[in-house]
Amino acid sequence: MSTRLETLQRLMNLYTAVEQMHSTELHRLTTAVREAQQAVSVEQSVAQAARIDGREALTAGDRVGWMMSETQQETAGWRRRKLEEIRVERQELSDAAREQYVASRLRKEQMKRVFEEMEARAELEAGRRVQSSSDDLFLSRRRWTDANEKAEESEQMKAS
Repeated sequence: MSTRLETLQRLMNLYTAVEQMHSTELHRLTTAVREAQQAVSVEQSVAQAARIDGREALTAGDRVGWMMSETQQETAGWRRRKLEEIRVERQELSDAAREQYVASRLRKEQMKRVFEEMEARAELEAGRRVQSSSDDLFLSRRRWTDANEKAEESEQMKAS
């Protein structure tokens, strides 16, 4: 039984390592999604600042400044759209990694339960073996004592 427990322990360690690997991958992908979200926010801020600069340039009658801000605004919008596509791709990868992590976590927990059940069963079996050997020892002593008592009684009977 101990070899089974050792095998299950090694298997449980393997499931734990796989779960940790999936956890690390999930963390890495979640960080990548967060970075992409921050980059999108930065580009939105740049576009907003360019709009404000464009209004100020129009108000001041600065046609070149207005054209520059329009160009900055278009460029920021283009970058934001591309970054949003990247964020969506990363989010899909992150969602897949999350599912994989949850599945590996579930498998690890199932294996842990199986191991604990087998360990409890092995302890129970070992306890039964100890009790059985104790019962056998008691029974053999009892038989020996009974045999000695009968021998003494028969000697006493012969002597009387």
